[in-house]
Amino acid sequence: MLDNLDPSVALKIDDLILLNIKDVKNYLESNVYLIKDIKFTNHATYHMDYGYNQFNNPVKIAYNNGKIQRIVIKTKNYPLKRLKLTLSYDGSNYHGFQIQDKEKTIQGELSKLISEVNNQEILVQGSSRTDAGVHAINQVVHFDDLSKLTTDEWLKFLNHRLPKDIFIKDVELVHPMFHSRYDVCEKEYLYQIKLGDFNPFLLKYTWQIEYLDFIRLDNQLKEIIGTFDFSSFAKGIKGDNVRTIYDAGYKLDDDILKIYIRGNGFLRYMVRLIINHVINFATKKTDIDILDIIKEKSRTHTKDLAPASGLYLNKINY
Repeated sequence: MLDNLDPSVALKIDDLILLNIKDVKNYLESNVYLIKDIKFTNHATYHMDYGYNQFNNPVKIAYNNGKIQRIVIKTKNYPLKRLKLTLSYDGSNYHGFQIQDKEKTIQGELSKLISEVNNQEILVQGSSRTDAGVHAINQVVHFDDLSKLTTDEWLKFLNHRLPKDIFIKDVELVHPMFHSRYDVCEKEYLYQIKLGDFNPFLLKYTWQIEYLDFIRLDNQLKEIIGTFDFSSFAKGIKGDNVRTIYDAGYKLDDDILKIYIRGNGFLRYMVRLIINHVINFATKKTDIDILDIIKEKSRTHTKDLAPASGLYLNKINY
């Protein structure tokens, strides 16, 4: 293991955090018992391993191009039962995912019911904080469960008690170090556009546009594939705005245009700002190329958001 450390490796053991490869190596060489005889579970993904060391302490190891980038070990205060939920929801009647004091949210509805069963306050953690009016086909959350309910019992209970515009697809017992947000390696968003005549029944689920140029649309989507500083497509975020887009494209299903964008992460409002630009370009409302806007690192040409109604959190990959 010590011969396979990434230069940017980090080590976290309870409250101890080491960020220098030399410090990480020295510490692990002096405390080799912590990484001895690790038995990995079947929850491993292609970029993450979960397991237990010889003392049954939970261990999580993250990789970057085959090299160990992060090691997390808990020797105390770790959960005994962590559950992962996969769910879908219609976000039309919610003020986004993240819990708020005076607004109805997805996180709030879930946390309220789960806290009721556990007889203490439990805040579920989500993979993505979708905005007000945004939907999810596959959102992932986790929480630490103190109850004696099985995964099947949780599934039945939640779907019976939750509002009908939230549906739990799956409940899974996972490793205590699994984190629905921090362990994500890819997210995919879907944006739906209704072409042609206006349909009032799709008002809350699409952006409705009469026509567009598919060649111009495809050109702009293909240009965002790669690693860029997306400061021009982010709202109120300072710091590291570099993200990688792995794929972007579209499919046409009768009169429904489905735009897909898949990347390692997204900034606040990033997808809706990108969609607004590519649609403006495809409808010839602007001729400014998206790469020129990216290079500006400025919101000068990206002031408007695509409607929340057409956006769906489609896939979360770990």
